[in-house]
Amino acid sequence: MIPLLASAPFVWLTSLLIPLDPGSELALLIVFALIVMVARRRVSRLLGRLYRPERWLLVGEESTAELLRRSRGLRDHAVVAGTVAAHPNGSAPAHRLEALEAVDRYGADRVVIAGRDTDDHELLDLVRDFKSSGVPVSLFPRPLELLEAPAAIAGEVAGVPMIRVEALASRSALPYEGPDRRHDRHTHITVVVPAKNEGQNIGQVLSRLPKDLHEVILVDGRSQDDTVAVARRAYPRIRVLAQSGRGKGDALRLGFAAATGNLIVMLDADGSADPDEIPRFVAALEGGADFAKGSRFIEDGGSADITPTRQLGNRFLSETANVLHGTHFTDLCYGYNAFWTRCLPFISLDVPGFEVETLINLRIADAGMKIVEVPSYEADRISGQSNLNTFRDGFRVLRTIAAETRRRRTIHPERHPMADVAAHDTGAAAA
Repeated sequence: MIPLLASAPFVWLTSLLIPLDPGSELALLIVFALIVMVARRRVSRLLGRLYRPERWLLVGEESTAELLRRSRGLRDHAVVAGTVAAHPNGSAPAHRLEALEAVDRYGADRVVIAGRDTDDHELLDLVRDFKSSGVPVSLFPRPLELLEAPAAIAGEVAGVPMIRVEALASRSALPYEGPDRRHDRHTHITVVVPAKNEGQNIGQVLSRLPKDLHEVILVDGRSQDDTVAVARRAYPRIRVLAQSGRGKGDALRLGFAAATGNLIVMLDADGSADPDEIPRFVAALEGGADFAKGSRFIEDGGSADITPTRQLGNRFLSETANVLHGTHFTDLCYGYNAFWTRCLPFISLDVPGFEVETLINLRIADAGMKIVEVPSYEADRISGQSNLNTFRDGFRVLRTIAAETRRRRTIHPERHPMADVAAHDTGAAAA
């Protein structure tokens, strides 16, 4: 009936343009109805492919997973793809690697933490570990939380109450004014180097690293040349991780999860970033910053590699991000950055490509971290061709800016009254 009703206006319009006898009108009505039926089926199949239930990784007891699997209302929205224990053993980096491995093993779209016997400290550790894996994290509220903190329950999924971790950060971000850490912090520097087919470059990069590093992690993107062998000769203590996914974002996610130092430096393997500049970034962080952002466009910075087209695009993207996010970046897309490891839960890498630098910058800014731009000079890559595609990756960056803008508005729907009080107190103290 619906195809016939939908076809009738088309037949009527056709009859106004072309004289038709009743038999022709009936035949045309049937043809239009068949076309509508086929189109509906094709569209339904396409929508079915585009929409699929979320795959949940449940952190908690198997009994909870079974209860969720038996929920008929939840089946259209989510499926429990796997369960892991809520009480892992080992150090924090081991936790992050286990979290990353579990997310990848089950192809999880969301992590749901439901440990009934988990205390607050363990719960916070679990949130940090799984947020570092790059997927959204939600919590099942405990019975008392339903009574004492109903505002924390952001909504329901098919009748199941859920707490979005992002909703707990609804207070507007305030810049962190930290102390000078240079006198009392023992800095352990981890350098993360993503590389793919950089055998001609990686040795020269690693040989110029500072001598007092805690560790160097090479994330190899299934290189077809001697990248790994050259790296091990140039830096015998290097840790090599084999990337299972694809893209720079995925490589950094693996490297960050494996880091055991308390300060992480992102370094490219092509020789364009100068390892001699690492002390600049470390000094900025030890001086009170949370995130040290390399910039080619401030005093003492520069580039021998960037083209006028890329520079114009970078400026447009930087200004767009600044307007939408209230930031002051001069070089949004540059990938030479450093930060304290405790920033990892606020990053949650979930993009695969070169737009990862933009994602990191915006999420650190939206979390209220103190960012300091550090002058950096970008040299030409030592050898080979860059994998960067100016227009393709530029559109990806623009899409990331727009997506993070929507995410920011979702996380910070309104200004918390205590934020105004804190801002007033900060201004008064400064005066």
